[in-house]
Amino acid sequence: MKKHLALLSIGILGLFCISPLSAQNFSLTRSILSTGTIVEDSISFEVSSDDAEQENDEMDSLFDDDLDAGWEGAPEDQNRLSTGLRFRDIYLPKGATIDSAFLILTSHEAKNAEDIARITIVGEATDHALTFDEQNLISDRPRTNASLLWEVNTPWELWGTYKTPDLKNILQEIINRNGWNSGNSLALFLLGENQGVTEVENAREFESFENISDPEDGGDGQNHPERRPQLLVYFSVNNAYLEIPVALTDTITEDGVTFEASSDDAEQENDEMDSLFDDDLDAGWEGAPEDQNTLTTGIRFRGIGIPKGAVVDSAFIVVVSHEAKTAEDIARITITAEATDNAQTFTENALITDRPRTSAATIWEVSEPWELWGTYRTPNLKNVVQEVVNRSGWTIGNAIAFILQGENQGLSDFENAREFESFENISDPEDGGDGQNHPERRPKLVVYYTSGTSSVFTPTDAAALALKLYPNPTNTALVTLELANTAPADIKVFDLQGRFIMAQYTEGTAQVSLNTTRLQPGVFVVQAIQNGRLYRQTLVKSN
Repeated sequence: MKKHLALLSIGILGLFCISPLSAQNFSLTRSILSTGTIVEDSISFEVSSDDAEQENDEMDSLFDDDLDAGWEGAPEDQNRLSTGLRFRDIYLPKGATIDSAFLILTSHEAKNAEDIARITIVGEATDHALTFDEQNLISDRPRTNASLLWEVNTPWELWGTYKTPDLKNILQEIINRNGWNSGNSLALFLLGENQGVTEVENAREFESFENISDPEDGGDGQNHPERRPQLLVYFSVNNAYLEIPVALTDTITEDGVTFEASSDDAEQENDEMDSLFDDDLDAGWEGAPEDQNTLTTGIRFRGIGIPKGAVVDSAFIVVVSHEAKTAEDIARITITAEATDNAQTFTENALITDRPRTSAATIWEVSEPWELWGTYRTPNLKNVVQEVVNRSGWTIGNAIAFILQGENQGLSDFENAREFESFENISDPEDGGDGQNHPERRPKLVVYYTSGTSSVFTPTDAAALALKLYPNPTNTALVTLELANTAPADIKVFDLQGRFIMAQYTEGTAQVSLNTTRLQPGVFVVQAIQNGRLYRQTLVKSN
């Protein structure tokens, strides 16, 4: 694996400065996300069906302020308690190596050491986990071979933050599946077991998505998003591989037929947009005297799981022909990407050619015969993709839009354009097809990349602004960072040897909760980069 190099220069109390080189891994943090809102007793609040509870062989309500796992062993109970947690948008590419992974949970109830809960943690053995419902048991879902026994025998404080043992083998098994794709969802199960009759409740309660800080326990009666379950993953990549298809945007009804549609692929003829919903895409030139049309295609791919600092080894758009072509149908197509951090989807009111474009470009001169429904790929687009992921605002999970623009090739007896399958493709019976949509024929982006090298900051960063951080020193599980504004920010933590410890990305909020449970007692450096400015502060973690 190629290593990240971190050049770190830190002054503490004006006494010393350290500038070593060290390796860096990537990290990913995911919280349970909102599913919708419901109204109860005239109060509207956010809920999620991505966390769920099961008691023995019955599902509980999906909307509760805590989650239980373990065993209730009193003679009148005898309840085996299990929890399911689903995390969406897991941008772990094929080929990634999981270095470590943890669930971060916040206690809903104080427990003493005698409340020993034996909890087996497994993952759902599926490529893309679906959300929970009240009709299907958590325990009926397929499970990974990898599992972990978590024997919880330490005291828990109310609203204290705790983490599971390392779950890396479970996550590795899931992302090693043939059908895994970066951006999929994964589910973890915390399964209690029968521990026999006991006078102690051998279960642990922790905060759910819908958690409420109970006033009877000294709380404020509010929901606390920072207390929702989190999945923290550290991973590295070596020649990682991404395959990303154009994604579903919506379903539409036309002529009484309802079908899936996407606004992430679009066509433009000269200076006019075509309908966003068509069964093929055209790029190139129509040179007959009655046509004279320059054809341009836009293709947007979401959830690009390429981290900052990655080096793109090669990249291709893979398309499936919608029409047979001879070698005389030579299409000259210039491929660029939109020069933006996170490309938005297409609309019929804005031209593809009006979007800002990368300096990097690739000429695709298509001069080979194409068979109907044959699979073909563009030349290597690595420079185009590299320019986008090198942008200061790029972050893992963003979207890239490519522009395939034809050019005026002059009058011609041939149609110097190529047609390929769209998201909404239909296999035309007149061409011997079955009249069905074929998802496998939709355009795909394939990227191979390695982790690359990058500088974190250098001694010339002496003008770094102070980062507001509290409590500091701290012995708590959460530390609050106050940013300058709500713009996207990259936050990283290093030890005094310059070694990367953890990272967090945020946008839309100026106040960030940084989970410090992974930090041992000691001194650390916290840095944030926001709007191109560097902010930095030392953090002291006490016993």
